[in-house]
Amino acid sequence: MKERFIFTILIIGILYRLLLTANGNFLFNMDNARDMLDVREMLILHKIRLTGPTSAINGLFDGPAWYYLLAIPFILSGGDPYASILMEIILWAIGGFFLLKLVTKWGKWFAIPVGGLWISSNYITLANLYAFNPNPVTLLAPLFIFLLLRYLQTGRWIYGLSSWLLAGVFFNFEMNAAVFTPAIIIVSIILSKNFKLLKEKGFWVGLAAFMVTLFPQVLFNYKHQFIMSRAIISFLQQGTANGFNPGVRIQSIGLAFFNTFVPTFMNHQNISLIILGLFIVVVLKNWKSRLERDLLVLISIIFIVMPYLGYLIIPVAVNPWHLGGEMSASLILFAYLLKEIWKMNWVGKIISPILYLLITFFAIGNVTHFFISDFNKPSGDPSLYKNEIAAIDYVYQKAQGKNFKVYTYLPSVYDYPYQYLFWWYGKKTYGYIPGEYAYSPNKPQYIPSQDKFQGTKNNLSGLFFLIKEPNRNYTRFGWEADYKDMQFISREMVGPIEIEIRREVNAL
Repeated sequence: MKERFIFTILIIGILYRLLLTANGNFLFNMDNARDMLDVREMLILHKIRLTGPTSAINGLFDGPAWYYLLAIPFILSGGDPYASILMEIILWAIGGFFLLKLVTKWGKWFAIPVGGLWISSNYITLANLYAFNPNPVTLLAPLFIFLLLRYLQTGRWIYGLSSWLLAGVFFNFEMNAAVFTPAIIIVSIILSKNFKLLKEKGFWVGLAAFMVTLFPQVLFNYKHQFIMSRAIISFLQQGTANGFNPGVRIQSIGLAFFNTFVPTFMNHQNISLIILGLFIVVVLKNWKSRLERDLLVLISIIFIVMPYLGYLIIPVAVNPWHLGGEMSASLILFAYLLKEIWKMNWVGKIISPILYLLITFFAIGNVTHFFISDFNKPSGDPSLYKNEIAAIDYVYQKAQGKNFKVYTYLPSVYDYPYQYLFWWYGKKTYGYIPGEYAYSPNKPQYIPSQDKFQGTKNNLSGLFFLIKEPNRNYTRFGWEADYKDMQFISREMVGPIEIEIRREVNAL
């Protein structure tokens, strides 16, 4: 009966996400397209990957697990970017199942507000609107907590091994988000007083499995003269040289957590402050009496506290996408908060239902707002897949089957989205790839094996197209100067994207 209730909530969330992302209404920006280009090279040219996306530290790379995960929808769909969005919706459903399974141990009805947050939270929803390597950490954190909980409860090695393996996969996805997962496992074992687990083979087998997941990065580091080791050392030395101010660090990290917590609770800042204040009261009241006996709560708190303490020491910038696992854990703690406030006194029996109903109401409101304000309506975001495809359709239609050149301005400079889409969509829909497509002519190759995915340069019509995203950082004028001597033919807006048609002078 409980599982049926959970599946009903998840089906509602899946349908909502399918409608959110229907008709190309998802982001396909520089990071997403870069990953698809790397997966294309891996699969089409059969090049094994030892690393994944670049990190914020120059010379340091995440592991390759994200690329191998992306390879599954790439193969099944023939390279359709929407397939990676569908994959993340599946991951959302898996994580949601374990999230609701965990909170319903306190009562079936806790699935309603927590499920509402999992469905319509602004922060959680964003993890399904674009394929980004930290997103699986957010979506599968409830599974990690479930496996670790079962490990502490049963001591069975299979749960321990699974916890360590998932921690290693998380580390592959986003190091800054998952660097603390080994500490979370070990501290959870210690604070739950399961010291015997540290002596059993299962613990050490799991730890070895975690190390195996790091092997591709270690091998890459060795093959490239320890480039990643030197990058880490240089970064830490630079952070130390800049000085360490504990007060400033405590404030900045606390603000990063809070500014991510607020969109998790649907951008209601006052409600978020009330929830945090009440939770501190509950923890202080229950720490010695009941908290250490509730392993789920203990693990969830450790999942948040360990990264917070770690970020105080490690001189990294903490961005919202680094805190996805912590936000998933906060949903478990919200259910615990509702339960404990209800048990306190008559005031708690008023506050708990009010919070329950408010969160449920806000969740319904978020979904309703989408259908009233956004569903099937145009968007001015040039990074939406549907707007990029509309621009490409316009170019091909104006080219009338003739070969052409196309150059693209993006504020990020590199035109990764169009590099991928002209290759995949242009070839699939119109049967050919432009003779040249780049951010600007005569530039050094900036995509691995770019020459292997070019169109033919025969029979060029002399037409070339300029696809221009909005000039958000005021760098477009310099880019446009390269084409001022070309014959102007027309200019038109295709949604938020400006497209200019010109002709090479020597083609007249």
